[in-house]
Amino acid sequence: MQTFESVAARILDPLSELLHKPLSVVEGHSAQAGEAFAVRLSSPRVAIIANDGAPFSDSERRLIDELFDVARIAGESEARFQELEQRMLSLQRENLDLIVKNRLLSEVSSKDSLTGLYNRWFVLEKIDSEMNRAMRHGSPMSLLMLDIDHFKRVNDTWGHGAGDQVLQAIGKLLRDSCRVYDVPGRYGGEEFCIVLPETKPGNTSVVAERIRSRMESTALPCGDASICVTASIGIAGMDTSEVNELLSPAALIERADRALYSAKNRGRNRVEMWDHRSFEGVGDATSH
Repeated sequence: MQTFESVAARILDPLSELLHKPLSVVEGHSAQAGEAFAVRLSSPRVAIIANDGAPFSDSERRLIDELFDVARIAGESEARFQELEQRMLSLQRENLDLIVKNRLLSEVSSKDSLTGLYNRWFVLEKIDSEMNRAMRHGSPMSLLMLDIDHFKRVNDTWGHGAGDQVLQAIGKLLRDSCRVYDVPGRYGGEEFCIVLPETKPGNTSVVAERIRSRMESTALPCGDASICVTASIGIAGMDTSEVNELLSPAALIERADRALYSAKNRGRNRVEMWDHRSFEGVGDATSH
């Protein structure tokens, strides 16, 4: 109705000049609306009257009807447009809210609840995607597998609650030791892994040694006490010279695991890198 009135106000002056009659709008139920000098419009319920009381001819009535019918349609179209615009804004808000909730859900479902690191399934997907990217672009990537030495002794001595405290502290230490685009995760129990995109396996030993040294020298909360733990670390990866090799994510993990168990076999608290010349027939029978 507001749009019709604004359009009608713009039409009345030039229409008055065209018909040589002063025109105005009155309520459709008023006494004037039934006179010969009035044209009653069906929607909205108003009438156009000649202020000088001169009756309208049939052609003038048709012209007024058609003009204000266009005004009515314009008003309805504007109302529908505004309604559609409001609905679109509402849908955008709902969609944004849904995106935020989905992101939060994805974040929660991809994290390990104890350590705050990524969980095993997310890390496995990341290994797969980074290997595919490395093969497509001829870029390197590395995988670091880390196991806490003799962690069973922590649980046996201080209890599983204290052991969880230690795992939480290790999770924070690993997060703080990683670059923003590295992917640290808890692989299971006291075993952790880190996916390092765009990193040559040869350069990963420096990162691994820094983590190993930091782990060894950091006092971690354990119940009412603080303890230091050590870690054995295995490294495997894809260098630019190996990107065409048909290597599966499972095979890459097995390589890193073999390097890890080599570190265990060689005395623990050390870093070992997978090398096919050195690991043929190496088993994994060493206990953690």
